Amino acid sequence: MTNKSKAQSVEPNIADLVNGWLKSYGLDYKLEQESLNSEIDKALNDYFSKNGGAGGNRPDAKILLTDKNGGKYPVLIEYKGYKDKLVKLDSNGHIDNKTSKNEPNYKNINSYAVNGAVHYANALLHFTSYTDIIAIGVTGYKDDLGKLVHSIGVYYVSKMNFGAGQEIDTYTDLSFLKEKNFDKFIQKVKNLSLSQEELDRLREKREKEINVSLVKLNNDIYKNENGLSESDRVYLVAATIIATLGATGVKPLDKSELTSSEEENYTD
Repeated sequence: MTNKSKAQSVEPNIADLVNGWLKSYGLDYKLEQESLNSEIDKALNDYFSKNGGAGGNRPDAKILLTDKNGGKYPVLIEYKGYKDKLVKLDSNGHIDNKTSKNEPNYKNINSYAVNGAVHYANALLHFTSYTDIIAIGVTGYKDDLGKLVHSIGVYYVSKMNFGAGQEIDTYTDLSFLKEKNFDKFIQKVKNLSLSQEELDRLREKREKEINVSLVKLNNDIYKNENGLSESDRVYLVAATIIATLGATGVKPLDKSELTSSEEENYTD
């Protein structure tokens, strides 16, 4: 008996198909190595990578679209090349990008198209002024006749859904991104809703994620700043959060600006 050979990835075919659509729609899309704008580029670079390393996130394609009201919507697209690699959901039907310990699930983020796109979208929620992002995953396979079969997942990632992502609808192509179709698509996005139970569950999950991050930050400070007392570490963490949040009329500081300067009017 011969072993069935492992299916070959059709990701290059998927990329060729979808990039061809984007070009035919007349969209100013950028591929993974290209710049979209400095704010988005920096966010993708500063956010932790799909493999857990430092930065270097590169969506396969990205676009910045504007609706009739002037609203800006980054669109981040991730390709995969296997039949079962579109999306991985948890038991509540949400994108499964966190482990039971509320830490990033790098396996899912790296393996599934939609999960990867939602990961990129969260980079923008964390580090840019954009609050509404469209995350798209596309994958596929070749059937017994050698025909390319594709599947698409389209999700809305926002501050309102705590970055968890909500499926918008079922699509067979990306023509909803065309200029003539985009406003209707955005109206569908705005009509999405979550039940109070879902919101409470997502809020609780996000609070647990924040606690995990704060514990890690405290431990890192303890390890690297031996001279600080416990209360000093608390002040340092709180001050860092306040500085990077900003205030009315004062823009938030970038982490590169946190230099502990004592210069008048330039303290951080």
